[in-house]
Amino acid sequence: MKMNNNPAPHIRTEQKSRHMIMDVLIAASVLYVFSVFNYGMRPVYIGLLSILSSVTCEAICCLIRRRSLRTLLDGSAAVTGALIGLVMSPMVAYWVPMVGSAFAVLVVKAPFGGYGRNVFNPAAAGIALLSYCTPQRMFTYPAIGAGMQLPLDMELTAQDASVGTSLAAQIRDGATPTVNRLHLLLGDFVGPIGATATVILLACAAYFIIRRTASAWTILPYLITCVLCAWCTPCTGLDTLHSILAQMCAGYVLFAGVFLLNDPVTAPRFWLGRILYGVFAGALTMLLQQVGRMEAGSCFAILIVNALSPIIDRWSYYGWRNITRLLRIRREVKAHE
Repeated sequence: MKMNNNPAPHIRTEQKSRHMIMDVLIAASVLYVFSVFNYGMRPVYIGLLSILSSVTCEAICCLIRRRSLRTLLDGSAAVTGALIGLVMSPMVAYWVPMVGSAFAVLVVKAPFGGYGRNVFNPAAAGIALLSYCTPQRMFTYPAIGAGMQLPLDMELTAQDASVGTSLAAQIRDGATPTVNRLHLLLGDFVGPIGATATVILLACAAYFIIRRTASAWTILPYLITCVLCAWCTPCTGLDTLHSILAQMCAGYVLFAGVFLLNDPVTAPRFWLGRILYGVFAGALTMLLQQVGRMEAGSCFAILIVNALSPIIDRWSYYGWRNITRLLRIRREVKAHE
């Protein structure tokens, strides 16, 4: 297999890039529609403002660098804003996702040359920043089943809506999760706007694999590793299956594996590197979920494996090539004996 030394993203045509971005936007739209049934229109406004912020910052960068505004049509900025909006609390102030999107574009994406050249996933970096700087706003969630639609005010407090404890917070505190299996699958539990829709997230993963928007070499090792880690560290008071399901649904575990891990710019190119990338990301995600201080541990895990991606890719490629070469030499020696 010949290594591709061209600049990322490592996709064959511009049409392929648009196809991938459109698939992600479609999947994100489905998650926003799901959130409307739980919280009303407020999550949609959060997502639209996040997208507006990222697209505006992208336009500013184009003007500064004297590039055509047609760059905005690639949709990458919109994807960044949409993904950041999906992991917000439905109660978050409108300016919070806008700041995260601006940071993702202006600090993480633009200085490296824009789409296809960034070292870290911009959306994961924006989420990590907000998690560290505004944890109280990020991780204060409204209770499901409160019988009310969230107001559209600029910022909500505990007095404006019933507040619930997220599944990730329960697991981190060593408490027994109170959500049954059916509600875990249907997304009927407290959490971020788009990270609780378990069945939809799994459907999105299947959709991406079928459409070749994401690689099964990355998603499946990540999910399998997360399941194995959850099996090794069961939740108190739950049977094995219920415990695994609860840990997989907590925080951003599924969301990160489906939407953030498969960025074609930051993920390895070689198939063995993708497997190792997914395994390492899954193990690190579950470790940070158990011992980390914040629910967004998976975003920090994504950033760490982003930094290691070139090393993983190179070692896996040359390691596999050396193994195949040794096996070929061994077969030739045996053939001459």
